[in-house]
Amino acid sequence: MSIKRNALANYVGQIYSTLAGILVVPMYIHQLGMEAYGLIGFFSILLTWLQLLDVGVSTTLLREAARYRANSEDNPYFPSLFASLGKFFLLTSVVLVVLGWIFTPYIAEHWLNAKTLPYRDLVIAVAVMVVTAAIRWRTGPFRSVIVGYEHQVWLNVLNVISITLRTFGAVFVISFAPNPVIFFFAFQLCISIAEAACCVYKSYQLVPRAKRQNHSAELKGVLKPFLRFAVGAAFSSAIWTFISQIDRLVLSKTLPLSTYGAFTVVATAATGIVMLSSPIMQAIVPRMTGMRGKKEQGEAETLTLYRYTTQAVSIFMAPLSITIALYSGQLIWAWTQNPQIVQQMSFVMTLYALGSGLQAICGLLYHLQYVNGRLSMHVKGFSLFAIVLIPMNIYAAIHYGALGTGIVWLGQNIFYLLVWAWIVHRKFAPTIHARWLTRDVAMIWLVSAGVALLTHLVPFEWDQNRWLNLLYLGLIGLVNLSVCCLLHTKVLEKIGKGLFKRTSLRSES
Repeated sequence: MSIKRNALANYVGQIYSTLAGILVVPMYIHQLGMEAYGLIGFFSILLTWLQLLDVGVSTTLLREAARYRANSEDNPYFPSLFASLGKFFLLTSVVLVVLGWIFTPYIAEHWLNAKTLPYRDLVIAVAVMVVTAAIRWRTGPFRSVIVGYEHQVWLNVLNVISITLRTFGAVFVISFAPNPVIFFFAFQLCISIAEAACCVYKSYQLVPRAKRQNHSAELKGVLKPFLRFAVGAAFSSAIWTFISQIDRLVLSKTLPLSTYGAFTVVATAATGIVMLSSPIMQAIVPRMTGMRGKKEQGEAETLTLYRYTTQAVSIFMAPLSITIALYSGQLIWAWTQNPQIVQQMSFVMTLYALGSGLQAICGLLYHLQYVNGRLSMHVKGFSLFAIVLIPMNIYAAIHYGALGTGIVWLGQNIFYLLVWAWIVHRKFAPTIHARWLTRDVAMIWLVSAGVALLTHLVPFEWDQNRWLNLLYLGLIGLVNLSVCCLLHTKVLEKIGKGLFKRTSLRSES
């Protein structure tokens, strides 16, 4: 499978997903109101926190699937391992739904600060959320197998279809529904069931029943190192979820649901920034895992690809996050046409945009450890960070609201880039850190910031027409992205070769 084709498919799918999520925000607010939109934000938080129950299995399963595809002889027990883990996910899904329904009345009455939504609607909506979240979480292992086998074009086609139905299809359904809130979440449940069925069918095609039923007597011996790695991945995932999402969870409790709806606009943009880096990770990580397993030149090839990937992520993240940060108020107005959200959240958007852009870069540090199959440093480091950052986020959310959590978010990601990256590279890539930080990250971000600042010299009347605003912001981002693309090593090599050929031809003539 081609990395370029998979990366392109992942980016098309992720960009479409992000744009769809952004475009439907004003439609949701118009159709449902700010309180109900805050309920959608709570649903997103629920989906994120439920990933903790994965206990690292999906992440580790992706790694094992990539290893099996690269060399099935070195990992012959993967199919039976996949079948055994399916039982674990089925059982925990049932337990999850039962527990969720037990706590649904408490969440509706005591957690969500709703002023206008009826209590009955809140209870039904939360109950349906729990079932939908359980199904989407249950689909995770099947998606991991599909990604590990590098069938990512197929997966992105499915994603585009399901996202279209989940977003624009939902807007169409609720526009005719007698109870828009209940119908919205019921429709999400139906789409999740269909999506899960497709993923199960595809993964079972890749890992046929005959192979899955070939249980080996030595499977218990295989499970031990698998579970050891999975526990490390699970613990690191749990810590990271607490560190990165505790602010949103606490704000969903402390803020009125309508104000939390306004914050959800910021959270949607911040999540979109980080998610735009995930497609290239989906394409690169399986390939890096396969490279690292080679006996000859494996480490050198892995580090070269790691640096190229860092440059690519910087090239996409810097123009996006810097443009949003500098034009946050104009973007929110053009996006929602809601002056209240602009007043409340414009500076918060700036903080979260910059922090999320840096987070996309720092996420590469985890993947470097992941492909080496050694997560102990990540677990120890983020255990220490959690001791400081979780109380700090809770305090900031309670006393300073979204502004306080935004400052903490930006500050912690600056620390990851300047300090944590040096610690990780000292162990896994000691020869590349200085070039990684200066050439692959800082240079691209400084050039992008310079281009974005120059655009302030262009006279433009904001807040007159939302579509002209969005068009101008899109042009700023596109110009910035084009300039940054010229800084990638592979692009510079092609330009250098082209100039060399022209110079040779002229000298010969």
